[in-house]
Formats: sequence, C-alpha cells, structure tokens
Amino acid sequence: MHLLSWNAWGRALQLAAIGLTMAAAAVSAGEPVFTHVVTREETLIALSRRLLADPRQWPQLQQHNRIVDARRIPVGTVLKIPVRLLATEPVPARVLSASGEVSGPQGVAVAAGQALPQGARLQAGDGGQATLQLVDGTVLRLRAGSAVQVETSRRLPRSGEVLSGVKVEAGQVEVQAQKRPGAGAPGFQISTPQGLLGVRGTEFRVSVDARAETTRNEVLEGQVMTEGRDGRAGRSVAAGFGVVVDRSGTVTPPVRLLAPPDVSAWPALQERVLVRFPIRPQPAVVAYRAQVAAAADPAFERVLQDVRSTGAELRLVDLPDGDYRIRVRAEDAQGLQGRDALHLFTLKARPEPPLPTGPGPKAVVSGARLDLAWASVDEARSYRLQLARDEAMREPLRDQRALAGTAWSVDALAPGVYFWRLASERSATDQGPFGPVQRVELRALPAPLPPPRVGEDSLKLAWEGLPGQTFEVEFARSADFAVLELTRRTEQSALELRLPGTGRYWVRMRARDPDGFVGPYTAPQAFTVPNCLRDGQQRCVGGADGGSVLISP
Repeated sequence: MHLLSWNAWGRALQLAAIGLTMAAAAVSAGEPVFTHVVTREETLIALSRRLLADPRQWPQLQQHNRIVDARRIPVGTVLKIPVRLLATEPVPARVLSASGEVSGPQGVAVAAGQALPQGARLQAGDGGQATLQLVDGTVLRLRAGSAVQVETSRRLPRSGEVLSGVKVEAGQVEVQAQKRPGAGAPGFQISTPQGLLGVRGTEFRVSVDARAETTRNEVLEGQVMTEGRDGRAGRSVAAGFGVVVDRSGTVTPPVRLLAPPDVSAWPALQERVLVRFPIRPQPAVVAYRAQVAAAADPAFERVLQDVRSTGAELRLVDLPDGDYRIRVRAEDAQGLQGRDALHLFTLKARPEPPLPTGPGPKAVVSGARLDLAWASVDEARSYRLQLARDEAMREPLRDQRALAGTAWSVDALAPGVYFWRLASERSATDQGPFGPVQRVELRALPAPLPPPRVGEDSLKLAWEGLPGQTFEVEFARSADFAVLELTRRTEQSALELRLPGTGRYWVRMRARDPDGFVGPYTAPQAFTVPNCLRDGQQRCVGGADGGSVLISP
C-alpha cells in the first residue's frame, strides 16, 4: 500500500491512493503515478502516444523507469508514469439525491441528477443532505451541515482509467469507495484542512470539526491511509479502528471503535408520539448518536432524524406514523463514533388516545355504578373503551367500540377494583393505540342505618361496619341537615347518647376507611323523642308509649 503526500501533484490534480506506486529515484517523493504492466511488443514511444498528453515526453518515462532500450521492454515490466504527464479529460460528478437545503456552485440549490464539474462545491445546510457519486463510482453521503469540494474528476481517455478526489471542508461524510481491482490509476482520495485520506475499495466515515480544527476517520470496511498535512507521519487504519487528526496535522494512534449498542430488547411497535428507546450503559461511552430513515431506505440515503444523547434514553419527536429503521452508535471521549446497531420499528401513535377526565387517577367510587368520561380528540370519529378486572386487560368485562360521545356508564357492578382504557378511532379499520390503563375501585354503599332505640334516659344506635373504619354520626332538626344539633365521631359501630330534647330529629352516618376514603352518608332517618312524665326519681312513668320511638325514612 502506498500514500500520496500532502503536497503531491499541486492543487489541480491532488490525488492519493491505496496501491499508489512510488516512482524511481527521478520521480519526486510521493508524486502520484499511473502504473502500467508492459505486454508483448509494446514500446515506450507507442505507450507515450497512447497515454501521454505530450507524446514527446517519452524520454522522461525512460529516465524515470531506467529503461535501457525504449524499443525493447521486457514483458511484465511495471512502468510508473507520473500522473502530471497523462492525457486527461474532465468528467463531472453527479448528484444522486438531495433533500432539504442543499446548494451547489454559486449557492444555487441542486437537484437529483445534476452534474458537478471539477472544482464545484456542494453544501448541505442544517436540514439538508445529499448523495454524490464521483466519476470512479465512489458514493459520498453528506449529512446536515456538511460541505465538500470536487477536487479531482477526470478520465484518462486512452486507458479508460479515472482520477477522483474530494475535499471535505466541514461536517460528516459517509464514504463508500468503489473497488477497482487491477487498476493502474491512483485511487480515490479525501483531503481535509488537517490531513489526507487515501483509499481503494473502502467504507468509512470522515468528520471535520471546523471549530475544533480536527478530522476524524472511522473505518468500517477495508483500510484507509491517513496522513497529516505538510507531510506529517501517516497511519494505516484498518476496519474497526479510528483516528483523529488534530489542528497541527498530527495523527493519533488508531483505537478500536466502540461496539454496537445492545438494541435486542427494543420494541418493534411504538405507540406514543414521543418515541423512547432505552440504552444500556457501555464502558468508555460519552454519548450515543442515532439516525432514523424509512424502512424502505436501507442505505439511509435520507436521514429523517439525527439525534445525539448523553443520557440513557434516545427520544424521537414529530415522526409520522409509519415503518422505520434506526441505527445507533456509541461515541468515545475523542468523538470517534463506533459501529452501528440496527433496529426496525413501526410507529402507530395516531389518532392519539383521549385524555380521561373522570373519575380521577386511582379513584374510589361508592355504589354499583361507574360513570366514565374523557376529552374529545379532533382526529377521532369515535372511541373504544375496555373495562376489566385485571390490569393487563386480558379478559375485558366490557369492550365498547364506536362510542360517539365522550362519556359512558355501566350499572350493577360488584364492589372491587376495575381497570379501564381508551382508544380513538378514525374508522372501523383505523384505531389508534390505547392510552394508559386507569384504576378505579368501587366500594359498596353503606347499609341503611337501623332505627335508633329511645330509652328512658338514652338514645342507642348500632350499624354494620368494617375493621379499621371510623364513623361520623350527625343529628339535625331538619332533613337537609342545614343546622346540626349534634355530631359524634367514633371508632365503634355503635353509639349511645343521653336523650336530647323532645321532638322530631333526623340522623345520618358516614364511614371513613383506613386509606382515608370517606363514604357517602346513609339515607336520613327521622325519629321522635316523645314527652315523658317523670316521677320523683326522674323515671319516665308515662307518655313514651312503652319506650317506643317513631321512625320515618
């Protein structure tokens, strides 16, 4: 493997190549050369006529290659021809795709199919991206914020070989360099403000941070020779490794790229507008980068979202419903991004489920009737409601479809815990996801308060209660309990009071459960304390009708 130095071949045709052969002593060190293997009956003069821009330069070839007899060259001899001597013709690169803000020469927007001549500049704005194919078949994918210049795009018409190279000025570019086995021309090269990358048949990423004045090279397949500017020592970077070129042109030792994150537990179906993917921590990781494309776009020609997260979760917003693929990679402390993990998923989050409005979260309701209500959703023509005894909703007690309103009630339910959830429907065949499961508890109404017993000196009440309950008993002169005559709180399910004054009274009771839930009042009961004639010992001797009490509901 050979390398094109930083100053080789000037600005016009600056090249680098894996497989680039260094010329003999007369050729400048690092000068790019085209190699040719001599076949039967080929002469130096004939080759010069076929390959050189000026065939009269054949004596230079003889000197460069130390050929003794220009008319008799041994078959199999490898000739090294300086590229500067070759006859070339310009051939444009071509834009394969462009989306968002992408501009070409003179800042004019570019479109798919547009030709870019040698020297042209292509820039993708913050929301733009483009795919560019060079003359040698190499494909470059420019991500948002990237800029490249087509530095070399020429053909050797007399041999059919091509010369290709670009300069990455800013941003990230994904490169898939074309394999050309057996070719004699220098291979594809990328230059950056900090260095030079020579490649052939390689897949890699190159990133230029204009602010930090650094270049990063991450090799995914094949091998890349990375050299710093001004001829600083280069390093060969194998697949699975990366390097950084700093502002001085120094190339760091290659480091192994981080392994793909584990996405095996990621769900294949997402049902919320805010898409969340958890990430398991990895050693040496400072951040994660994720890119989303349509499921039908395996090459990620058009990245729909590009996010970076330093936390343990990736979040995606504003994706329409559809089928997607996401690739995620880890980033180390040098900013080198590792290998990709790929995951396919479907987003079905619309129409969004309605928001429940009643009863509230984890509500407790008295009685056997359950009244459910929710807010309306603009996209919904109707709603679906499920009611079950299990939170997993495996066996719904009710499954109501095509509910036109925003409320629904059910009677005759037994006491206990119930769960319910809602979904919006656009049509009978287009239902959105269910919303979160809601919990509600039904508790039985208190039993009617038994009639109080009026004795000679006291009033006695007794009722049914549950362990841990406390009770509040109220007495009033009117059924609306506007003015309370007496209030008592007790932990017992019985109460004994001294007789109040004579006349008609109403009594009611309610229970407070151990969890703080306060039940409804019992139905008011009316009773009468009759007049009583008492003897000298204050015993009732008449007027109470044998101690009876009048009761009315």
